Amino acid sequence: MSESLYSNSPYLLILSILGLIVACIFPLMLESKMTIQKTPSSLKKLVAINIVWNLCSIIGILFFNGTTEYGTSNFYFRQLLFAIQAFVWIQVGFVAYQIGELIVFKKRDKIRTLSIALGSFCIIAFSVILCVDPTLITNIEILNHHPFADHPIFGTFAIIYALFVLPVLVSAIYFLLRNALHAIDQSLSQTENYMAGTYGFFVITAFAFDIVIPIASGFKAWTGSFHFLIWHQLMTVMLTIICGQYYTSSTYKNRSALWFLRKLNSKMEDGIFYFDNDGKIEYANQGAVKLLGYSSAESILGKSIRTIFPPNLDIFRELVYNDIPVDINGETHTLKIHFFKARQTLTTVMNIAYFSDISKTQLLQQNIKTLNEQYVEYTHDLVRYQNRLEREANFKVERENLLNTLINNLPFRVWYKNELGVYQKQNQQDLVFQGSLEGSKDEPDRVNALEKNARENGEGGAYTSYIDRNGIEISNDDAIKLAKNGEPVQIFENMYIPIIQERPPYKTLCIMIDVTEQRRLEQERNMLREQKFIHSRLEELGTMCGAFAHDYNNILGSQIGFCQLAQEMLPQDNPAYMFISEALKAALRGKTSLEELLNAIRGNARSATPAIVFSPYMIIEDVVKKIGLTIPPNITIHSEGLDQSLKIRGIVASLDRIISNLANNAIFAMKENGGHLTFALQKCVLESQLVTPYAPPIPAGEYAKIDIIDTGTGMDSGTLERIFAPFFTTKAPGEGLGLGLSSALRLLNDGKAYFTVQTTVGEGTAFNLYWPLETETKED
Repeated sequence: MSESLYSNSPYLLILSILGLIVACIFPLMLESKMTIQKTPSSLKKLVAINIVWNLCSIIGILFFNGTTEYGTSNFYFRQLLFAIQAFVWIQVGFVAYQIGELIVFKKRDKIRTLSIALGSFCIIAFSVILCVDPTLITNIEILNHHPFADHPIFGTFAIIYALFVLPVLVSAIYFLLRNALHAIDQSLSQTENYMAGTYGFFVITAFAFDIVIPIASGFKAWTGSFHFLIWHQLMTVMLTIICGQYYTSSTYKNRSALWFLRKLNSKMEDGIFYFDNDGKIEYANQGAVKLLGYSSAESILGKSIRTIFPPNLDIFRELVYNDIPVDINGETHTLKIHFFKARQTLTTVMNIAYFSDISKTQLLQQNIKTLNEQYVEYTHDLVRYQNRLEREANFKVERENLLNTLINNLPFRVWYKNELGVYQKQNQQDLVFQGSLEGSKDEPDRVNALEKNARENGEGGAYTSYIDRNGIEISNDDAIKLAKNGEPVQIFENMYIPIIQERPPYKTLCIMIDVTEQRRLEQERNMLREQKFIHSRLEELGTMCGAFAHDYNNILGSQIGFCQLAQEMLPQDNPAYMFISEALKAALRGKTSLEELLNAIRGNARSATPAIVFSPYMIIEDVVKKIGLTIPPNITIHSEGLDQSLKIRGIVASLDRIISNLANNAIFAMKENGGHLTFALQKCVLESQLVTPYAPPIPAGEYAKIDIIDTGTGMDSGTLERIFAPFFTTKAPGEGLGLGLSSALRLLNDGKAYFTVQTTVGEGTAFNLYWPLETETKED
């Protein structure tokens, strides 16, 4: 595959060198003409495009002219150079479009950026394909034809030109023509028509010579000397020069000055006319309207200036006429008239007539009349304005009084701070609590984090605070402890509301509502609701237990019988004998528990199991042995050092159930992360009453202290308050009924024993049982 991209013509080389020189010198020439503002960035981009484009063209003509075979190093370097040129010429349309945007178009930065990005991507993609495997392009078939077979580079990059260059140039021409049709200013319309015509000429000429003629001739006349987009390259230099002239024209460069001049003209007392080459008036200021006695400027526009001034005046030469008599509304006035021209662009000239009434009679009369009318109107406006100010002042006072009355009578504390955290307003409730703080500022360590966030970030916040009898804020856990001890605790809902304004920091409104009584009523309601639920569940549970207890009693009787038969049949040295003995022991305890349950249901207190004196270490060892068979492998049990000399009075099955329930709860708390379960038994002598949170006081005396300690998840204060309530459980549905600890508490009370509990969230829980000791002298 061979295809020519750069010509070997010396004339084109000379033109490219001249274009490069012009592109380099043009900015210096342009800067020398600028007196008001700097060259716009779009014009600088157009100059940079010319420099890069002409420089690449010079390199291509010198080193890569003619056809180059695919696969050679010259082919790859030529394709890289051509890709650089392509990156440049796809931006020509957008930069030319930006020149128009400076005065008439709306900016479309996102569309321009997206189109250039897509065009750049297409250039990279086509260049890579042409260098790696050009057959991917030459083999493209459309309607049984291969349009890219002979000239793949020309065809692909002509498509890029058609998609990303030509539409933008056509759009620029269209918008220039459209704005020229809608322009009110004639000079602006002429300038836009001039630019549209220039754009159109360059686009049509370059498109014909670079695209249409090569395709129509089949590239025959350019074999070995074809130069891709050379006309566009040279026309872009001319387009840059025209855009520079367009930018430096008085219509564009002095738009703001022209606007200011017209505003100034409208305020002048002397008359000013703008008229065209036929003498028709295009603009008249208010001074001209007053001088000539017309009702408005519209009544003058379109008239010939010769019908207003004497016809013998030469209005198209720059002259000054003195003492020219002019009839105005039947009166003769003496005018001084200046005629001069103002050039707007290279092609437009504005004719101006400036005149003043030397006699001043008509002007003075009109001014006096106008001033009198304005004075009367100003007097009326002043009266109306004063009345409005008085009404607003009265309304402001009433509104402020109403607001102060409302704030002071609110049943909760309210205070207001400015952006710096200084107290501005306090209601009566807050004055009673804090005293007057208006004009003062809290210490930094006393400012709440939510208040800081509201002031600095504009985000409101609320939280609940607990205040003890000394007015000191305490934690929720401390408040629960104080409430259990009967000490007063106040509960407040605190809200920090930012008053949003333009920028931070913000003013802050603070509200503090006493909800102590409301929380107490809510707590009583919840307790009544929970007690009602517990009583209902207990009633249902009693009915169900009465029905099932008889059946399970028969089942346990069968188990006991079979275990006893197995003991009689097996020798005691058989390993199974020990397991059968343990099963028999468990069945007997179950039977005892069922009998106690039946007696409780029947109300037969006399049939209750009598208390005996026993060593608690045996029960602990028995529980350790039972749970050791089913404990997860990630949990270890420690029960060494149990004091075997201690004796207590109670029901063996009750102590077994208490320790088993506490151990099972500890295992559940450690089943996911594992841990250590520790049992301890030791003598404890209390010299005085022991008072701990969440448990009744323990009288002084000698006790057998049983410790069940785990390293599980622990409990928070809310859970710790309710752990002994029937049917309360933290386990998932189906994993527990919530009766274990409540029954354990009942059994402790039956045995006249006590307990304490210490827990830390994430570290574990320790239950301590205090069972009164029995001495050896007491009878069993």
